[in-house]
Amino acid sequence: MKILLLEYVTGGGMRQEAIPPSLGLEGGRMRQALACDLLAPSASLPGVELIILHDDRLPPPRLDGPVHVVAIGADDPFQAIWREWLGCCDAAWPIAPETGGILARLCLDAETAGIPLLTSPSSAVHLAASKLATARHLALSGLLVAHTLPLSAWTPQTGQPFVVKPDDGAGCEGARIIRDPAQFQPPSSMQGWIAQPLLEGEPLSLSALFAHGQARLLSCNRQRIVQAGDGFKLKGCQVNAIADVDGRWQALAAGIARALPGLWGYAGIDLILGADGPVILEINPRLTTSYAGLRQAIGENPAAWVLDLWQTGQLPGLRSHTGLAVDVFLE
Repeated sequence: MKILLLEYVTGGGMRQEAIPPSLGLEGGRMRQALACDLLAPSASLPGVELIILHDDRLPPPRLDGPVHVVAIGADDPFQAIWREWLGCCDAAWPIAPETGGILARLCLDAETAGIPLLTSPSSAVHLAASKLATARHLALSGLLVAHTLPLSAWTPQTGQPFVVKPDDGAGCEGARIIRDPAQFQPPSSMQGWIAQPLLEGEPLSLSALFAHGQARLLSCNRQRIVQAGDGFKLKGCQVNAIADVDGRWQALAAGIARALPGLWGYAGIDLILGADGPVILEINPRLTTSYAGLRQAIGENPAAWVLDLWQTGQLPGLRSHTGLAVDVFLE
């Protein structure tokens, strides 16, 4: 079975621009972890072969097993090469930012080519990419979400700092803290921007598998997010930091699955644990940084579970052991 693995940042998607070191490090760790899991003897499908697109400015991946690395050079048409190699694989696993519809387009390319995705379909990615649409869907299902409005509809209140961010931004990208609403200068065009209150609490994330309106929690993670100037910076995370002793995190993942039944495979949930409980910020319908430490943390192969889900349509059973807390650093 040939699987086309594309991590957009390290795979040539940014070949015509400079790659920020933090993004290159984050993308490289996710790609390495996923590739190792897919090639591991514990993977559900025998005979897995990987095709990996790779930006030739970066060190090539070091992997043991049947891997074909496709180098993307300065003059190479990334989109054409991606579509060409789609026709040479049995399934595709793209990892990319939602920003500007990048991930949704990659998923749609695979669907148009008739190639199975090992991720959520383009329709679910398109919905989850919008923080505003996601918040509305989750709130209608009774889940506690951060108050989210289009920036044009936001009324700043004195003494109440808030956050302005792109509706489809990935992670901390583009987020700006407005501590003094009186000094706020909105962008020339507020289309595509949202506002949320600056919430107090501990930043967490959930890693989970989804299918057919159901979910299985993999881990609850601490995110090392710091306020840097008027923005945020992700410095890493501690994977599987919080045990789900009372089932609250599994219940939250299950509620999200019911609200967004199109989610499939691995997805991450960003939230703030405040005084009144967890508040959902956004859904990432793709691999997240936490995946880099997930297999070590839970003692299981999550990629093998995705392959098994693809084969059988069944999610794995609930985890029966707590595992370890594993640090992933991005500095």
